[in-house]
Amino acid sequence: MQGEDSDTFQVNKSPSLPTRSAEAVLITLERSQKLDLLIHLIANLSQSLVICGPEGIGKTTLLDELKLRKQDIWSIFTIQASDSLSFEALQGQVQRLFRQNYSEYKNYSLTDILSAVEKKNQKVVILIDDAGQLVPGLISNIIQYAAANECLRLVFSLTQDEVHLKNSSDSEIDDCHFIEIPPLNEKQCGIFLQNLSAQPNAAISFNAINERLIEQVYKKTHGIPGRIITELPKMAHYKVSENNGRLVGVFFVAIIVVVVINIFVLNGDNNESIGQSSEALVLQKTEKINITPPIVNVGVVAVNTFTKDRALPELKKIAVIDTVVEVKKELSLAVPLQDSAGEVKDLLVKKEVLLEVVGDAKDIEVKTLLNEKKTAVVKEKKIEKAKNIKLKKEVDDRVWILKQPKNNYTIQLMVLSSRKSVDVFLKANPRLKDQIKFLEINKQNQKYALFYGSFKNAASAANKMKSLPAKYKKSWIRKVSNVQKGLKNKE
Repeated sequence: MQGEDSDTFQVNKSPSLPTRSAEAVLITLERSQKLDLLIHLIANLSQSLVICGPEGIGKTTLLDELKLRKQDIWSIFTIQASDSLSFEALQGQVQRLFRQNYSEYKNYSLTDILSAVEKKNQKVVILIDDAGQLVPGLISNIIQYAAANECLRLVFSLTQDEVHLKNSSDSEIDDCHFIEIPPLNEKQCGIFLQNLSAQPNAAISFNAINERLIEQVYKKTHGIPGRIITELPKMAHYKVSENNGRLVGVFFVAIIVVVVINIFVLNGDNNESIGQSSEALVLQKTEKINITPPIVNVGVVAVNTFTKDRALPELKKIAVIDTVVEVKKELSLAVPLQDSAGEVKDLLVKKEVLLEVVGDAKDIEVKTLLNEKKTAVVKEKKIEKAKNIKLKKEVDDRVWILKQPKNNYTIQLMVLSSRKSVDVFLKANPRLKDQIKFLEINKQNQKYALFYGSFKNAASAANKMKSLPAKYKKSWIRKVSNVQKGLKNKE
């Protein structure tokens, strides 16, 4: 096997291109290390390679950087996959690319070209982007073709869901070496945003980027660069919103200051009024005022008709409060003016009676309101739960799972990252479709677990699993009660 150092047949043929920092292009050191690993494996491993990660993670960027860095050493060609691409069409594309880039192969067939390249111990690297678009079986055909030609190196770009789906149609993919591209962490997400803001005509300014914005973007995009770039136009208003927030804050502070000043001014005026009122009362102390309290009948009605078990409609809250206010007024005048201690005592007794009645009425009213509110909240929760159950019926098979006996067992086949992937899987496996149920296990990331059947015991589940396709014979046998428990904990 030839190492990377021996594959330098074109170094002297073309001038070296100006080197760029792979870390700057690929955003982080970890992703740059993935590129170094890819180069090492291409140079030293005949095994086909798969670059995988969610959509928007940067698979195409990694392949473009590989091509830029090594195009003066290896013959590297990029093939854009599609569902209309056949094996013969792919061979034709590779042949045309060779003829366009290397004049010495202008009249060669592809077989002759590969034979000539192999004799020179050179490598031909075929990068197949969006390989998930290829028709079933084509990836296996391409890998088998590369195995027969020592000089050929294949690199496929796939999402994790596409890898799961291709496992059922292209068994050769199991023998590939996988390189997974990691997402950005929250700190790296902030650096990436700052780099994007520095570009011409950026949708967001550098000064608008703060910890709160970075946290929101990270939670929404999960550190996937493609999603962050998609979110940029939605952030264009962020700086404006921040400025508006400051203006609103200043406005409210100003209002509070004005209110405080007014309170002090009004308190000063009230103090003057209280002083004048006190002076007037002192001047009138020599007078004797006979007061006929208008509250006796109301107090009697309240005492006679009110019980703690039921609040009577005759007792109006407003009337009672008004009456108590009148009693307070009378007492405030009577205490300093009345000569008869008996009259003052009568008024105080009446006041205590009324206050007791109002207090009891208020207690029962509060209890009634709390009970009504509690009943309303319970009803609202029941309605909300019914809505959620109805909604969940539309997005997964949790109703079926909850109806299964707790002591039964089921087979968990795999976990997919989107509902679209579930639909594609069901379409690709029509024989399993009737027995497969799926469950949303992570609402935030939209991950779905696929389950097969419901069995009375683990042995039955294990026997059934043996009859499934080879890639599912090591699936996870789970007790239904555990699945149901995990489901209820998330509700």
